[in-house]
Amino acid sequence: MIILCKENCLYKENEITLYGQMEKFTRNNYKELNIFYNNEKINHHIFFRGTDFYIKIQENINNTINKYYDFIFYFHNNKEIAIKNVQLSFPFELNKIHNLNPDKSSIITTMCKNYSHRLEEWIQYNLKLGFSGIIIFNNDGNKRKNINESLENCNTNKSMKEIVYKYKEKVLFIDFPYTPLSKNRWDTIQRLSFYVGIHGFKDKCKYISLIDADEFIYIPKNPKMNIEDFFNQYNKTICIKSNLLTNKNNDDYIDNNVIQLAKYVGGNKFSKIILYTKDIEENEFIITPHKYKNQIMLSKNKIIHYHVWINNRLQYNSNMPYIDLLENFFKG
Repeated sequence: MIILCKENCLYKENEITLYGQMEKFTRNNYKELNIFYNNEKINHHIFFRGTDFYIKIQENINNTINKYYDFIFYFHNNKEIAIKNVQLSFPFELNKIHNLNPDKSSIITTMCKNYSHRLEEWIQYNLKLGFSGIIIFNNDGNKRKNINESLENCNTNKSMKEIVYKYKEKVLFIDFPYTPLSKNRWDTIQRLSFYVGIHGFKDKCKYISLIDADEFIYIPKNPKMNIEDFFNQYNKTICIKSNLLTNKNNDDYIDNNVIQLAKYVGGNKFSKIILYTKDIEENEFIITPHKYKNQIMLSKNKIIHYHVWINNRLQYNSNMPYIDLLENFFKG
């Protein structure tokens, strides 16, 4: 009934931030929260947006070592939910992206599950574009939700963690093992990962891209242009339009080779935002990757992202235009 992202806490200036989520019925009956350590109450504040929340705890991070907290949620129907023996973890204090510049750098934050057959190619592509770093939230611990494409013809011999380790100077791999509550969609968990990634890094970089690991950004007029130089022309949150892209066959073997296979353009798909971090308010809930206040929408002839759906996820037809733009950029 409650998700507490205890493994993904943030820390800044003697203040801990802990994100979470409740079921709608639970939220409607919420009354108060008490946090205890050794039966002593811990000072805190809780803030909600719908069913999502964050908790602010005034405590030095060094004081949390080997501590186990009890979180007791009270409700108007005289019920309570106790989450006991909670140890707080701070992944961004131990793992760093090197050489970030708050006045220039652009990063990506994304969430993946069972994606070793496509992840390395996507990492290489985005580092070649010029992103300074990538945060990957590992949702393999979510046992309820399968990814949207079959793994039948895919090389899954390596784990995502093995792949990311080769790029550890620029790519963080953060365990995010949460399962959607009740009948919630997977993107309710993705939303929590946005909060953690965005607020963990908004003071360390200039732009944060909310793209998925099946999406590839392309600059039509100047494909070799560094992506950070492109974003830095605007100093605003950018919204990028998209098209679907697929392969011709329904049973191609997938082993980090979708750029080579996917060359047939489908219809329009969701737009995605590149957040200008100076636009982001402290502790703001960023609830969607598709739109944002004060955004500028760029035309596809300036920048586009291709949403790559492989094999049966998008059916090829002979009317689809053929392109090899991504492969030419990647190999070039």
